[in-house]
Amino acid sequence: MNPILREEISSPEDFSKIVEKNRKDIIKLKALRRVSSKTFSFLFECKETLLNQINEMIYVENVHDQEEINRLIRVYNEQMPEGNEFSVTMFIEITDEKELVRELPKLAGIEEHIVLIYDGNEKRAIPEEGRSTDVLESTVQYLKFRFSKNEIGLFKNSKNVFISTDHKTYKESVKINDDLLKDLKKELSS
Repeated sequence: MNPILREEISSPEDFSKIVEKNRKDIIKLKALRRVSSKTFSFLFECKETLLNQINEMIYVENVHDQEEINRLIRVYNEQMPEGNEFSVTMFIEITDEKELVRELPKLAGIEEHIVLIYDGNEKRAIPEEGRSTDVLESTVQYLKFRFSKNEIGLFKNSKNVFISTDHKTYKESVKINDDLLKDLKKELSS
């Protein structure tokens, strides 16, 4: 995917004019690109979702500083999937605060235990560098699934694809629906 460019970023004032319509559109898009298990949801990022994140941050925080805007572009471009990979934001969906406080320590290292399974093949997620700690501090994890040319061919021919957690405390799996799978296959370059 092409990187996000400075000229694609809206000022807080310009974004305020389209924020409601944009929010509705992005909610629909994210719903199509998200799969959820009992405890986790996985958003397969694309340029539109990442560009929206930048514009929302700039709007909400009323950012005008060009250095900060350029920093946000750099950070989110690092999450931009390239032709041989998927970029996934993983959310821990424990909404009860007491349960979250109790379960978060048990989830330490979860980012190292995410696997994409496609017709018997496995591709382990690569967690964002520097976020793995002995104590899980965030309910959001950034992952990449990077494929070789051969693996891309196998993935494009796969019929059943699951994203799974094989963590000692949490073992869950969710099937990627046909519409999302079709889009993901298109996004991988051969």
